[in-house]
Amino acid sequence: MTPEEQAARRAERKSNPALAVLQSTGLYHSFRLPDGSILEGANSLERLERRAASYPIPVELRGKAVLDIGPWDGFFTFDMERRGASVTAIDYVDLDSFRAIAALMNSRARYERMEVYQLDPGVHGTFDYVLFLGVLYHLKHPLLALEKVCAVTRDLCVVETHVANAVEWSRGETRTYPWIDIYEYDELGGQLDNWCGPSIEAVQALIRMAGFASAELLDVCDNAVRFAARRHWQHLPPNTATPVRLHGLSSHWNRGRSFRSDREEYLALWCEWAGEAPPITSVYPEIGGFGVAPLSAAMRPEGLLVSVRLPPGLPAGSHAARLKIGEHGWSNAVEFHVDLPAIPAPVTLAGIDDGVTWQHDQVEWEHGGWMTLWASGLTPEADPGNTYVEIDGIPHDPAAVSHGQGQINVRLRPIIGPGEHTAAIIHRGARSASRRFRVTGGPPPVLPTPTPR
Repeated sequence: MTPEEQAARRAERKSNPALAVLQSTGLYHSFRLPDGSILEGANSLERLERRAASYPIPVELRGKAVLDIGPWDGFFTFDMERRGASVTAIDYVDLDSFRAIAALMNSRARYERMEVYQLDPGVHGTFDYVLFLGVLYHLKHPLLALEKVCAVTRDLCVVETHVANAVEWSRGETRTYPWIDIYEYDELGGQLDNWCGPSIEAVQALIRMAGFASAELLDVCDNAVRFAARRHWQHLPPNTATPVRLHGLSSHWNRGRSFRSDREEYLALWCEWAGEAPPITSVYPEIGGFGVAPLSAAMRPEGLLVSVRLPPGLPAGSHAARLKIGEHGWSNAVEFHVDLPAIPAPVTLAGIDDGVTWQHDQVEWEHGGWMTLWASGLTPEADPGNTYVEIDGIPHDPAAVSHGQGQINVRLRPIIGPGEHTAAIIHRGARSASRRFRVTGGPPPVLPTPTPR
């Protein structure tokens, strides 16, 4: 793009032709009232009805719950309600126009003043369909917002937003990587709350990164894009080949199968697989009943490793993960846990042994610094994801935890040198009393040898 074209583009971006109409009518949307009369707004009724009809949302919505984020005057709120849905609308402002039109429409929609970042399935519930229209580019934290939206979406979210490359897209000019324009001032439409202009590729990537299974491009119109963000896989290949064998599941950070929703958690799915790794576009993980876009699929000595994020919105409790690859059938399901509650009962650290020599209360670096701790009070779900050892206050993730035997195997971190130390076990929020033990021998160096001056 030439400097002259860039200057023309900046001038075009700063203009806001809809603003004059909005100021004259006071309405952003147009409406057909119950008596057939029309309220004219900045967006024509014909255009709004055409947009609503283009979304992959059924005409009949009785028994369904819909969330409208950033409804403005409420056209889409009332359209979803007209179809029979129970509708909740949230916005960071509380508009008289929405409330006045709601009264004219005899609406029963719930209207709340709140930020999208406040969405919480435990507080606000979940919704079959979510409308996220014209909001994303107003946000300084678009990925965080999409994660919050994903967490409350049961089936489908329609994402519509300003994009920075719609003109280039219409010319057939696409890029292989996603990018985002940042608007520090009022470069876009002369508005201070327009923060980012993602490329079309970036919107698609952000949707999948947020935890949705897929992002289906619906339309590119003017300077906006529309995607269907789905929580379940669509149009899967037929199951004509042998089902995948899933022989393991663990956290990327430890060997456990317990995860917390308030952390950035990733699942490692270990599969039996012969030959080269399959294309990532042919891998379909299903985590807790939701499709989730995979992050990688790579061969390791142990087999095929598929990495996937813990999807937002899973309730506390036990869930199952499974996997489909290409035309291979669905794998067996493997259980994992989310947000296990703290336990009130105490955990007891009964003994410490060297993990190789079994000498009591002493661990030797000569044999690798392996130690075995013996505990009582571990729950049946005990694993390296909900159990760890503190040595002098330094956390150590176990290599293995056995609930039945009360055995926890840990390797000392090299920061633990020879001498007297204290250890304690932390399991699901319960902490044992500390126990003293001795370390002998020298650990491997933590830092390289300094070069003399």
